[in-house]
Amino acid sequence: MFDQMKERMFNDIYKSGHINRYCFEFDFLPNVLPSLYQKDEIDDYIMTHPSEWKKILVKKGVRSDWGFDKIKVEKFELDKDRIKFIFTFPEPKVSPECFFAMLIFDEDKNSNYFTLELDFGSSSIFKEGGGIVCGQKGMKHLNYSRRCRNDLNEFEKTVQDIINGKPNDPRDMFKNFDFEEAAKIGIDDEFFKKMGVTSEQMKEACTIY
Repeated sequence: MFDQMKERMFNDIYKSGHINRYCFEFDFLPNVLPSLYQKDEIDDYIMTHPSEWKKILVKKGVRSDWGFDKIKVEKFELDKDRIKFIFTFPEPKVSPECFFAMLIFDEDKNSNYFTLELDFGSSSIFKEGGGIVCGQKGMKHLNYSRRCRNDLNEFEKTVQDIINGKPNDPRDMFKNFDFEEAAKIGIDDEFFKKMGVTSEQMKEACTIY
């Protein structure tokens, strides 16, 4: 039901003639662009030049944008005829805008899409900022529950860990966590008790590295 509502929302945005950043990062890039690429309707040049994407949007009746010419796109050849495109976005201002996104195509041009999204608390309760590694598959949003600094190399490594099936340590979510700042907004002992631990136990668990 939620996915159907989301699809209708995206369709309404396209019909409005204006594509916003959310629709762009969570529908155009993971769905529209890969579909055209898979069918060989667009090539590497168009994939790596955001200014060319305007022509695709014009066909959908969309003649305005939020400034995606500022996006940087790089293509990398991988093994077994796989390729990946990395998108670096302007600094996100609100959740869930993205720092980076990655499209990985297999030998048949089937794609997987990963994002590093600004999340709640990134600028206040996590000392090194950053965000959460997530993804998008059709209308379905994926959350891999892995924190990552705003660093492209770390993002790529984290995505590779996910692809390799590396188990996720829940304590990683609390790395660089500022417990004092968190307490100011209600993430305190009572909050952690609901999780079955105390803040002191959580602090101790997070320092075992």
